This record gives sequence, structure tokens and C-alpha cells, in this order.
Amino acid sequence: MNILLKQQTLLVIRALYFCMEKKWAELERKFKLTPAQQHILFLLGTHNQKLSPTQISDLGCWHLSTVTRLLKPLKEKGLIEITANKEQLRYKCVTISKSGKEVLDQIMDEVKEMEQFPLNMSHLSENELLSFLEYGQKILGVQKGDTFRKMLIEARVENYDYA
Repeated sequence: MNILLKQQTLLVIRALYFCMEKKWAELERKFKLTPAQQHILFLLGTHNQKLSPTQISDLGCWHLSTVTRLLKPLKEKGLIEITANKEQLRYKCVTISKSGKEVLDQIMDEVKEMEQFPLNMSHLSENELLSFLEYGQKILGVQKGDTFRKMLIEARVENYDYA
């Protein structure tokens, strides 16, 4: 790939990310949770509501120290619980609390109502959007592996009505 295509790819992906972050910040103001904290609730809601900090780090694409920093306010707000792993006591287990699941459902309801979340894609046809997702997933599969890619595609918040 030539340098100009590399530059354009980088600039487009970065600009899209910041446009998405701006929309996500609307939810931050309403729920008093950063996009990263919202994402942790989502990860817990899609993985049997229980993960280790290392698993959260892998799935969220964060450094483990960042995860530790993000978990503290969620625990203080009562949205998650952190306990010792019963099999290996030195390892932690993070679970979403009942109130955390309620907040996650409220966030999901809000997203459902936001026509332009995460971005305004109203000018794209469904086929164009599906192609965009297909290309992005193909790139992601190479970068993070097919297991990670498949996990993203199949992620569903348990007991949430997507209709």
C-alpha cells in the first residue's frame, strides 16, 4: 500500500473515531459514566456478566492498569462487584451488579432511540453499511484474530430486547 493510502486510511479512521466519541459523550453526560466505563458494563453484559480484569483488558483493547483505574469508580457507584476468583484466590472476578445491569439497559434504550448513534449513517444504504462492517471485520480479524472478531459479531447483551 502506498504512503498516501496509508495516510488517508489513518486520517479517516481517526476522524471517525473522534466523531463517534463526540456522540458517546452525550451518554456520558446523561449517565455520569465515561464511554470506557459504559463499554465495561457492555462487556460484562455480553459475557455471562462475569470477567477477569485481564479479559476486560483484552476485550476492551486497554492496558491492564487502565482497566484497574476504570473499575474503581464503577465499584464505588455499585455498578460492579469485584471478588476473588474461587479457583485462584489471587485473581479477581468482575461481575455486573443488578443496578449495573439496570443502568446498562437504560444506556441501551437511549442508544436505541438515538438515530445518529454512533455516527450519522443515514446517507448509506443497508448494503453499504453491511459492506463497511464486512471490511472492518476483515481488517479486525487480521489485527486481533478470528476469535476476537467473532466475539464482536456475536456480542449481545443478555436478556435485552433488541427489537
